[in-house]
Amino acid sequence: MADVTVVLPLFNKAQYVAETIASLRRQTTSNWKLLVVDDASTDRSLEFVKAHAPSSKTTIIEKRTNTGICDVLNTALRVIDTPFFLQVDGDDWIEPETIEVMLNEMKCVSDHVGLCYANTMHWHEANGSLQLNKVQRHHQFLDRYDFVTYDPMVQPRFYRTSAVKAVGGWNIDSLTGGRYMEDRRMLLQLLDEYTFHYIDRDLYHFRYHQTNLSLDQNATIYNQIRKMESEKALIRWGDQYRLEMVGSSDLWQSVQLIPKRKGVRRIWLK
Repeated sequence: MADVTVVLPLFNKAQYVAETIASLRRQTTSNWKLLVVDDASTDRSLEFVKAHAPSSKTTIIEKRTNTGICDVLNTALRVIDTPFFLQVDGDDWIEPETIEVMLNEMKCVSDHVGLCYANTMHWHEANGSLQLNKVQRHHQFLDRYDFVTYDPMVQPRFYRTSAVKAVGGWNIDSLTGGRYMEDRRMLLQLLDEYTFHYIDRDLYHFRYHQTNLSLDQNATIYNQIRKMESEKALIRWGDQYRLEMVGSSDLWQSVQLIPKRKGVRRIWLK
């Protein structure tokens, strides 16, 4: 039995998903299986998955109606039976050693670690070609408040399955129905009870293109969700800070934490 499930959430990624799957086939370990959850795609995404995915290692769940990323991941969580899982989106790809490195690291750390992450290479797609924009080198978070004020999102996200199940999976907000920012909301939930472990390796390739949910045109709704989910987490953690969003609301905002009582340290912008 495999130790890792690769969860591939899919919606209309026919142009990219074959490359995603090719990166899985190049992994230096075979200790994984693939779970594809298709959110009612209307293009040829599933056709390409079925043509390129290793049939002996792949399970495909086809949703009849589009319900959004959080529901897709909760659907996956209900059937995952491996100790760990890795989310790889259908327009991204990973380095050949990604699963082996992250699995070995996770096996060496405490059970109190709910997530491992590494560094992200950001690619911009323009006129049919890809250009490397930057390598986002993350860091080991000092504490959960350090994560709250950290603007970039960490990838790859290699989860301890029992931890994600212990916090109840992905919550579905009333504002968007769980269609945005599945990553930050889950990490905030995990920080209620767990810690994270950073691996200083360049392992994940993130592709920017015109159908990304994280386009600038969605900045306003992302800011609202970040504020809402972060404030809920701060209350759960003892209500020591007031959250202040910094910057224009129609652009990507940052977070600053202001102590509510004397003796609590101020958390500045990163």
